[in-house]
Amino acid sequence: MKAIFLSDAHLRQPTDKNYKFLLDFLNQQKDLDALFLLGDIFEFWLGYKHLVFTAYIPLLEKLRQLSDSGTKLYFVEGNHDFNLGSYFTETLNCTVIPDQKIISWDEKKILISHGDLLNPDSKYQMLRKFWRSSPIKLLAKIVHPDFVWAFALWLSNKSSKNNPHRSHHDPTSYLIPFSEESKSDVVVCGHFHHPLDIQHENVRIIALGDWIQQFSYAEMENGKIELKCFKP
Repeated sequence: MKAIFLSDAHLRQPTDKNYKFLLDFLNQQKDLDALFLLGDIFEFWLGYKHLVFTAYIPLLEKLRQLSDSGTKLYFVEGNHDFNLGSYFTETLNCTVIPDQKIISWDEKKILISHGDLLNPDSKYQMLRKFWRSSPIKLLAKIVHPDFVWAFALWLSNKSSKNNPHRSHHDPTSYLIPFSEESKSDVVVCGHFHHPLDIQHENVRIIALGDWIQQFSYAEMENGKIELKCFKP
């Protein structure tokens, strides 16, 4: 059994380096049993019933090919991609996880999470709930998708200028107590843009880093998981 875990690509345009590298990486995967996408794969995604953002068609087509070939797809929603919608669940046959979940895979209990739920900032958690609320879902059905896309990228650009390094901090202090309560064999998360692979008591803890500069990911084969780096 072979599975890949990755997160935080923050994809924008197919011409961007990290977008090309991700497609190259996925094209190289053979006999892949599962692909776990742990959030913020897209710089922005808000699911619609009958359309997708055109910039993401190359990746979506690759995911469809993987799904058709028998790869099981899992997507944990992040803070940039949420309310994934029917395209993922119906067209891609993807298991969508809004928050976090323990998955039984290859005789291991794996807790998969984007990681932003560990943020202790109450204001952030309120904002997170707001973006996933019913009024936002309703507003998305009313406002033209072109405006939603433009506004999301404007907001993202503004956030990047205020915080050019995104998170990029060691999540060990969050993940150790989290793992102690996880009731799992492995904890895997993204969000922090900081690769981490440690053993705490009986739990393996992995933070995936990002697919912007580090191109780090985790590979699990025959019950053993390892943090790796893609070198184009």
